[in-house]
Amino acid sequence: MKRFLFVALAVLGMQTAACGGPMEEAEAMPQEGSEVTAMAVCTASCPGGTSVSCSGNHCEAVEGQAVMCDGQWKNCPSPETVTFYCEANSTLLSCTGFNAHTLQPLSSKVCGGVSCNGQDTYCPAFTDARDCF
Repeated sequence: MKRFLFVALAVLGMQTAACGGPMEEAEAMPQEGSEVTAMAVCTASCPGGTSVSCSGNHCEAVEGQAVMCDGQWKNCPSPETVTFYCEANSTLLSCTGFNAHTLQPLSSKVCGGVSCNGQDTYCPAFTDARDCF
């Protein structure tokens, strides 16, 4: 038991020495008038499966809406609307979502479409001899 205690104290002594020794009381507390800063990172989940984040000395997160770091707000993205003209029946396809974009032609007869939040909608296919241009 004495040998174990000696080894434990020796290891503890090496760890203290490796870390620069015990901190003096003056080092442990910030000096009057000094500024203590620490970087923080805030992240907020947004509608549509996205998120916003920022980093700074002071941050706050409002889930589903925004984050604020050092007084600067960063809002969640707004949904977008995309529209695509269908040649086959002279109509418009449109959708609104957080991940919205137009779709490339699916074939020479299906000329494209729209996609919002992962849901694809294609134009109807040409039923005559025409092809997409």
